[in-house]
Amino acid sequence: MSETILIIDDAADVRDLLDFSLKDAGYRVIQAESGPAGIEAYHAHQPDLILLDIGLGSMDGLEVCRQLRAVTSAPIIFLTSRADEVDQLVGFATGGDDYVTKPFSPKVVLARVSSLLRRQQRGDDDVKTKFQVGPIALDTESRQATLDGATLDLTRTEFDLLTVLIENPTRVITREILLERVWGEWYGDTHVVEVHMSRLRNKVKKAGGPSIGTAVRGVGYRLGLE
Repeated sequence: MSETILIIDDAADVRDLLDFSLKDAGYRVIQAESGPAGIEAYHAHQPDLILLDIGLGSMDGLEVCRQLRAVTSAPIIFLTSRADEVDQLVGFATGGDDYVTKPFSPKVVLARVSSLLRRQQRGDDDVKTKFQVGPIALDTESRQATLDGATLDLTRTEFDLLTVLIENPTRVITREILLERVWGEWYGDTHVVEVHMSRLRNKVKKAGGPSIGTAVRGVGYRLGLE
């Protein structure tokens, strides 16, 4: 059975363009023209991935993302005309996994959709593994991370970044390896690694944990636990 994609966008031309491209690639597509309609469509169809416009009407895409994240871990790709760092941080903080800047090429959107769905499948097929390094523990089967026994509230991307680091506690992991392991095929700005790593680092510190994801200039990141 093909995966179901939910498009939430108030522009009919954008929805129709994505609808045609996704269906042509073999996906089942559901459309919604507003935030409330998108949330209703999610509950009715349980899609495998969501394409979500940030600039919706009275309920914007960020609020829709917050509400959806309370009930699903399905990948969410933001569609946005605002791509500066502040908007990236806000979008990722609400639980987004990726973003595509308007105007976009349907081929780019299809590549991002395919990459995230493969990444999700890899996560579902992972060997049951538990890791413990210092006060941080990971369970890749349940996708739970804890700090001294208390749950860390991480997004899918933050969890995947932490998994790569904690699987290699003494190694420096290059940005390229992180992009391949966490994002698969990535066609955007590699600054996405820094944005998500900063979010992960801040969450662990705010929870009373050590400094992690130490940057090694010109190379990448290491777990740290400083």
